[in-house]
Amino acid sequence: MRNEDIAGTFDASGRGYESSALELINLAAAELVERLNLTSGDDFVDLGCGAGALMAQAEPRLGQGSAVGIDLSRVQLELARERFRLSPIQPRFVQEDAAANGLRNRSADAVGLGLVLPYADRPQQLLKEATRLTRLGGRVAATVIGSPFFGGPGTRLLGLLERRGVAWPEVELQYDPREAVRLALLCEVEDRRLDDVTIEEIEREFWWDDFDAWWRMLKLFGFLPQGRERVMDSIGRDMSEDDRVVDADGKVRCAVRIWLLSATVREGDPWV
Repeated sequence: MRNEDIAGTFDASGRGYESSALELINLAAAELVERLNLTSGDDFVDLGCGAGALMAQAEPRLGQGSAVGIDLSRVQLELARERFRLSPIQPRFVQEDAAANGLRNRSADAVGLGLVLPYADRPQQLLKEATRLTRLGGRVAATVIGSPFFGGPGTRLLGLLERRGVAWPEVELQYDPREAVRLALLCEVEDRRLDDVTIEEIEREFWWDDFDAWWRMLKLFGFLPQGRERVMDSIGRDMSEDDRVVDADGKVRCAVRIWLLSATVREGDPWV
């Protein structure tokens, strides 16, 4: 997605982005923080911080450390500042492109990218920025919603889009973890590289109380194609009456797969 599209999507989403999938977002954030091995006194950078769900998980571990969040969305940053107004670590929030930010080289012990890579126009550059910012021995970790995209209901949606000739959203829904590893291994920056790159998979079932809540979440996440409202309204009506999508009790249940990428920043090896 282009930066202006990302900013527009999440400015419009406001508080609804996080509340529409709170359990999923918090699970992904908690698992990411575990991989960062944060300790008291660490300097933490959150690239694509949104309203601060990841930072909220990191905060209790930082003690006397520091935290900086970077995001393109003015509205999400306002929500983050409100959320951490009384925080003892007083995080700093900056409206900037996370893939080309003004933070100093080697200014962080850990860098997190929570559910942000598929939105990036240049995901490799985003990982390079994480490498640039991290001190030797520090950690970088990222989460991505992977395939199957929101389980059976999501697969059904993608099939309907294809049959009706609607291009998939710019957010790459079927994110391939092998591609994430390839990108990570190409992220050598100023004699530093990502090493011990690991991909883990977590699959959990999540549910939404009704079809409208699930559909609203897709829209708030930027997962629905833009500019085809009439077609999307028709697809939404069809899906809301489909028992392959909506259970008998009215809920939409999805098996969601979350990929976790984690790595340690090491000195680059010119012979590799």
